[in-house]
Amino acid sequence: MLLITGAGVDRTAGIDFPLASTLLADVTRYLDGPGKPVDEALRAMLPGLRFSFNNMIARAVDKIATREPHEQRAMVQRVQAAIADLPAGREAITKHGELIIRLFNKLASIAEQSQLDEETENLIRDVFPADAEDLIDSDSILDIHKLSLSDTFKTVLKRTLKMGLSGEHHEVAAALGADMLNIETLLIEKFLGFYNDKPSDIKNYLYIAWSLWAYLVAKQNEVLAVHNADPLPFYSNIPEGVRAITLNYTAFLQQRLGLERTLYFHGGLAEYVRMDTRNLLPIDSIHTCDPVRFIRELVMPNVDVTQDDLRQQRHVIPALVPPLRLKPILSHRYIELWGQASRWVREATHIVVVGYSFNNADEHFNDILRSHPNPVIDIVAPEATTPEFIARMEKVFCIAASQYSRVEVNGHSAMQARRVRLINATAADVDLAALFGV
Repeated sequence: MLLITGAGVDRTAGIDFPLASTLLADVTRYLDGPGKPVDEALRAMLPGLRFSFNNMIARAVDKIATREPHEQRAMVQRVQAAIADLPAGREAITKHGELIIRLFNKLASIAEQSQLDEETENLIRDVFPADAEDLIDSDSILDIHKLSLSDTFKTVLKRTLKMGLSGEHHEVAAALGADMLNIETLLIEKFLGFYNDKPSDIKNYLYIAWSLWAYLVAKQNEVLAVHNADPLPFYSNIPEGVRAITLNYTAFLQQRLGLERTLYFHGGLAEYVRMDTRNLLPIDSIHTCDPVRFIRELVMPNVDVTQDDLRQQRHVIPALVPPLRLKPILSHRYIELWGQASRWVREATHIVVVGYSFNNADEHFNDILRSHPNPVIDIVAPEATTPEFIARMEKVFCIAASQYSRVEVNGHSAMQARRVRLINATAADVDLAALFGV
């Protein structure tokens, strides 16, 4: 028996961890509030650091014009979805969304209209038959990557995104920030500084990664304190004896099943890495760890970014692997861990997947499931029986949507094809013992 958990599990009521799309806003509010000592300690550790989460808004806006039309259309769709189901009395938010949609549609239209159509290309070939191949060196008559957005466009976007970093939830700002202010994308971008020897990117990575780690540890310990005498939602219902692989960072799973029965595919909060030796170091008592004390007493003495020669510098980073297609190898231990995950999948006769969306960023893990198609696989998600989710499953398991039949599993509506069942339920509603038959 093998359990696989994703971000949806930690969204369960009573745990209430944020999704990746809102994570940056939560980290920002933490650093401005109870996590202010974390910010101060990290800036003391990283002299000359210029990075701030608020300043990255300006850089994100400046990059908008370089996005491809399909990316801009995707942002429009995200904002449309955010305002589609707003209740009555939210007209101001709806109008804000309509403004953003109108601006992005205009930008995407400029890019699309500038594309070289077949008729224009044929005319070029007729007029300049000898030089046509040299003249047609682009698929567009306008290089949108060199366009400069007006101050009007920039100001609207900046103000909208800053609303997403404030304390009050703003649906339109959250929809834009999910794409433009993705902290996991930012991490992988700055991580490249370790490979191309860019000191500023390395310092930025250290600040971002330890800020994220501190927020997650503080949030985790807050949840555990609330449930000190009560069962932890979802996790307390995991049957004894199962193995589990998680795509999350939180230590809830390990606390329930123990170290030997859990694998943290993207790393976890309870370890950190020394970058020059790639040694993976444990963090004792992560469930009671004080982030500020740990950073001051163990991180700061092991970091030195003052040397001009990068080879003389020392860096330690949290063992958090962003779930992107490009997997940075923080330590050789991760190669072994990913191999062990593949073995656990291969050895399992029954796999239950809860709260995992199978998105493209996790294709490395999806491929492990795809490579071992023999076990019974139950996939639990609130949207599991929707056409969009079923279409996503076709890419993972190579099962056409037409092969699924509607069934019922433990009182939940589901779709089944061969050995795969897609169960329409949340992590809080699912009975894991009944699914595993124990």
